[in-house]
Amino acid sequence: MAPNRPAAGLCDRCRHQRLVSNTRGSVFSLCERSRQDPAYPRYPRLPVLSCPGFDASPETDPDRGSDSGPPR
Repeated sequence: MAPNRPAAGLCDRCRHQRLVSNTRGSVFSLCERSRQDPAYPRYPRLPVLSCPGFDASPETDPDRGSDSGPPR
């Protein structure tokens, strides 16, 4: 985890998270699901403890392996 960023909860393990940094060095957790579904906040309040759109990232879910197949 970056030193300027609090733990993002589920987002840190989700394939839909994208880390965005600004010129001051702060890092923000962007939810890529928000692009297709307005029910998901673009920058959710952290830490995210539950999310119906959570989809484990292959890097953090050993059962999924390295398959980056189509999103569900």
